Formats: sequence, structure tokens, C-alpha cells
Amino acid sequence: MAKGITMTGPIAPDVRALVEQTLTIPSLTLRYRERLEMVKGAYRGDSVLVIARWSGRTERTVRMWLRAFRNGGLDALGDAPRSGRPRRADDGYCAAMEVAVECAPRALGLPFDIWTSARLSAYLADQTGTTIAPSWLRVLLHEHRFANGRPKHSVAHLQDPEEVAACVERLREVGGKGDGEPGGV
Repeated sequence: MAKGITMTGPIAPDVRALVEQTLTIPSLTLRYRERLEMVKGAYRGDSVLVIARWSGRTERTVRMWLRAFRNGGLDALGDAPRSGRPRRADDGYCAAMEVAVECAPRALGLPFDIWTSARLSAYLADQTGTTIAPSWLRVLLHEHRFANGRPKHSVAHLQDPEEVAACVERLREVGGKGDGEPGGV
């Protein structure tokens, strides 16, 4: 049974520290983090079979990534460039999106109080010249860990606390239901 360290070769303490430090970065992709964890398991002495079991990958896949690390270091664990059209949302677009989302629309001189994906998409198209559909913008917001969804509107701030307390007390007195009189509660 091959030990993981035999696949990677000896790993220097400074490289181990770099792997540990890299694993603390919250913005790592899940795939890269998983590969780093495989390397970490290898230098801790786990066998390829053990690493394959806890990672949910095949032994062949684990061997491939450990060899890649042996031959190319941390850089070899990243994904290869994918074919197809490059993303429209480049770094400049994402930076503008983060600035806009962190600001209230009124602070940017806009006539509304709440961002919607359509409003944000139109604003960013005007600012950056890149048009992205609101549905894709929501995906992009999710990737950047921004919460989005429908706003929850409430009238609680308009209610008189004393009246609310009186109504709650009256409901408690009648057992949680009206007493049968019109306009009772």
C-alpha cells in the first residue's frame, strides 16, 4: 500500500507551512482546497487509499494530484484554463459590483433605496460598459458571498408598542381567539 508521501516525495518544512497557510485563505476554490488537503494528508502519512476514502475520489485521481504536486508544486494543483468565451465579469466589473453593493443606492445619486438585480445590472452596465443579465448577476453575487433575495417588508416600525401589548394581553385573556363580538380584538 503506497503511502502518500511516496507519491509526493519529501516535502520541506517551508513547503508544508506554505500549504497550511494557503489552506487558511477563505477565497480558495473548493477543487484547489481539496487538492491541498490531499497533499496535507500525504505529508501527514496517510496512504493513497485513506486519502481517496475521505476525499471521495479514486486512488487514481489522488495519485495524479500528488504526482502533479511533486512535479510542479502548488501551482500544479490549480485548474487548467478552460476553453470557451472568457467571462464578461472581469476584475474591474467585480470591483465595481462590490463598491456598488456596499453603498446605498441613494448615496450613489440613484432615485431608489434598495438594489434589485435588474437595477444593479443596469447601473453596472452604465458604469463599466459590460452588460450582464440580472440572473447571471445574482450568480456572480453568490460567488462573491453577497446575500441576495427579496426584501422583507414590515410595518412593525409603524405600530404603537403599547397597543400591540394591549392586543396581545386581550388575546391571552380570551384564549388566543376573538370573543365572538364584532370588532372585539
